[in-house]
Parts: sequence; C-alpha cells; structure tokens
Amino acid sequence: MNSGSQKREREQRQKLQHFLTDLALLGSLQGFQYFQPWLRGREELLLTIVNEDSGWRSPGFAVSQASSLISSSSSSSTSSTYSLASDPGSPLPGDKQGPRQGTQGPQPGQQHTPRPQHHVQKGSSDAHLLPASPSEREITVPEVNCTLFLLAGYAKYGRPYAWIRSNHERLVNIGGTDSMVKDTPMKLKSITDWGSKEVRVWDIVNELVCLCTIPSPTNPFTLDMRYLKSLPLPERFLSSGALLNFLEKYVVYGNRDELHYNKVLEEVKTLRRLHVQTLSEVQRQQCRVDKPVSPAIPEPVKEE
Repeated sequence: MNSGSQKREREQRQKLQHFLTDLALLGSLQGFQYFQPWLRGREELLLTIVNEDSGWRSPGFAVSQASSLISSSSSSSTSSTYSLASDPGSPLPGDKQGPRQGTQGPQPGQQHTPRPQHHVQKGSSDAHLLPASPSEREITVPEVNCTLFLLAGYAKYGRPYAWIRSNHERLVNIGGTDSMVKDTPMKLKSITDWGSKEVRVWDIVNELVCLCTIPSPTNPFTLDMRYLKSLPLPERFLSSGALLNFLEKYVVYGNRDELHYNKVLEEVKTLRRLHVQTLSEVQRQQCRVDKPVSPAIPEPVKEE
C-alpha cells in the first residue's frame, strides 16, 4: 500500500470517528419535533421519525412503548395516503429494474417536491452490508405515526449506513421478504457523498426526515418547546444545554446553503433564552435551599 492510500485510509478512519462522536451526542438528546434519537451502543443509533406532521409532540421517553399491533395498523393507513416508492432514499435490495412507482400522490393541501429516481447498480455490494443488529431480532417498535430507522457507523464498513426497521411499505414496494428489505442499507444521497464530501450526522438525519415526514418540514431540526418547558427544572436545564451544544455545532459546521439553516439559527436563539432563563431559576431555587436558617432565640425566663 503506497503512502497516498495509507493517508486516505487514515483520513477515512478519522472521519468515521468524528461521525461516531456526533452520533453519540445526537443519541443523548430529546426534544426534537420530527424525530427522536436513541443511542444503542457505540456504533448504532435508532431514529424514530414522524410520518405525518399533524402537531405531533415528541415523547418524553427514550424507548418506544407503542404496541406492534397499533404500529402496524397505523402504517397501513399512512401507506395508503402517500407512497414514496420512487424516492432516492428507498432501500433497493437487488432490484434490477428499480422500484415501482407509487399509485397515489399527495393528498390535497400537502406539498411534496418530486425527487429523481436512483437505482442500485447490478451486482452492488450494498445488498450484502448487513447491520450488526439484524431486523429479525429488533425488539423496538416505533410510536404510532412514526417510522423506525437504524443509523450506524460500523468500523468494518468504514462509513455510515441507514436501514429501515418499520413501515417499509410506506417507502418501497418491491416485493421480497421483510428481512431482505430491512437488512439492506438505504440508498441515501448523503451516504453516497460520504467519500467525496464532508458529510455529518445531521446531513443523514435531514435526508431521512425530508424523505419520511409529510409534508416535508421547513426545518427538520425544529424543537418541541412545549415538551422542553414541561420538564422538571434540573432536567430542563440539562436538556436545553445539550440541545444547544448540538445545534451550535451545526451552526458552525453545517451547510449554510441549506434552506433550513437560518431557521436553525432562530431555534438556537429561542433555545438559548430558555436555557439562560432556566439557569436563573435553578440558581434562585438553589439560593432558597442554601439560605441559612437563624436559630430560634429562647425567650428570657421571667423571675417571680
């Protein structure tokens, strides 16, 4: 191996390490409106994404509690509403002719920009890139009106991949077994660009949210302020600080040409005000707790 190849290999390893650092940071956060991350191990993150934006509130727990029966019935109703079978983000496990076009378009009042078709090349090795956590052993089920994804950066693959874990019939209609679809990585533009561009974890999340949520949100990283304000004071302080750290990192390193970049800036300002206000409340509460209590002075005994 020549020095040029070794240098590229080192750069790719370092790039993957940065991705895993971002993955761990994202996995510790709660309070986004359109998605909910849950870190599972050093290399894996489960991402629950809202299917239809109807004023959905982000839940206050990390693991989904919806039953598979409810989730299944919900996915049936959403799949009949809109089909994304021609999306570039659809998983295409060895389908030579590409996905079939969906039969229905968006309902009145919904806006959705058509995306160009992407196809898996014949003989693509992507079909053999299995996740470390096979879908048949997946115990997490998504919330109602949500789709579950597995996002991972395995060292053995040297780059991130995303697998769909539920409601795949909403996005693809290509036949085959459920496990074949769920254990084949999705054909995402952000992941395709990994080798030639600076791709961060928020780029993949952005693409998945815009792929999955209908109508596509103007800001995939919109915060659920009602949820944050409902948290107990210490938890609100920690959560707002962690979210602020992530979004400020996005502001510094994110793509400023993205249409939602300025909206993220607005979220940062709002979140910063909440964080400072919460800090003041925490300090006032602490002062009340630490305030010394003057000892009671006994009354003098009157002599008879």
